[in-house]
This record gives sequence, structure tokens and C-alpha cells, in this order.
Amino acid sequence: MKKLGDDKIKNTITNEGNVKTIDDFLLPVTHCMQIYATQKGDAIEFSPDPPPPKKLTKKGLLIIRVRPSAKDNEVQITLDNIDQEVIFMEINKDTLGNLHSICNEVYMPVMGNPYNMVDWSDLVTKDLMDKFHQFMAHTYVTIGQIKGRTLLPLPPSDSGTAEKTSSKDKANLLENAIMHWSK
Repeated sequence: MKKLGDDKIKNTITNEGNVKTIDDFLLPVTHCMQIYATQKGDAIEFSPDPPPPKKLTKKGLLIIRVRPSAKDNEVQITLDNIDQEVIFMEINKDTLGNLHSICNEVYMPVMGNPYNMVDWSDLVTKDLMDKFHQFMAHTYVTIGQIKGRTLLPLPPSDSGTAEKTSSKDKANLLENAIMHWSK
């Protein structure tokens, strides 16, 4: 908000709708788990509802509570604990593209790391990775459909560690990709 200027900050802070939305989000017992911040004219507008894609001409901000509030576990968000209790995410029109990138560049390496799979059985590892690859493939195809193009996902390059992946499993991954393409 430092780049906004004093006028925009003043208009944002004095807007009664913004004050109510932020108060609903910050109060210990609330049902407001996320708010969206988007630029509207000369101010920032906070809303508990996602903005329609047509209104999201620039980047927006998604603010999410880490854990839901409950009467027995009330957590007040303060300046001291905001970094543990709130997640800030940038959003734009290409939300699915961002989701695909995050899954591919963050979650895939973490899930595929052999040190994270130490206590997992082979069945759990294979099932989890297969489901994750299916999710990634469907997301990629959906991105293509939104853009009016046909995008076919490549088979995953690895399923965990190279030592665990047999030639039979690699053939199965390729067969699954071909079946997905044919659908």
C-alpha cells in the first residue's frame, strides 16, 4: 500500500464497507475466512466475495486466515502474529495458470522428494502421485479449454525417485497419458 499514495489510502481506510469487511475478518470469532482486495477507482475495495474476472483488470490480493476461528480456540490477529495467522496471495485473471504453476513448481518437488516419502508405503506413494498427476493434467487441459486451444499434458517425467520407478510403471504412466489424450 506504500505505492498507492495518501489519497488512495485515505479513501480505502474511510470506506465503511472496507472497515466492516476488515473487522469481520480480524475478529476472533468470525465466519469470514478470506477477503479480496482489488483496486476500484481511487481506492482499494475489500470484499469477502471474489471479484468477477471482468472486474479484475489488474492484480488483486487474496487474504486468507490460516485456521478457522472457533469459540474454544479463539485467535485474535494482531501485528505480532499476523505472519503466522494470515496468508497473502496475489491473484489475477489467470488463476488456473497460477494454480498449475504453483503445483508444478512448488508442490510437485516437495511431494516427489524421496526424504518426504520415507514413511509412506509404495501403494500410498503411487496412489498419491497418480492422483496429483491426474489433477495437474486436468488443470492443464482446462487452461487450454479456457483459451480456446487444445493442450495435451505430457506424462510425468518422474514418479517419486528414479530408483523406484520400474519400466512397467513408466509404461503405465505413458498409457495413462495416452488414454487422457484420447478422451
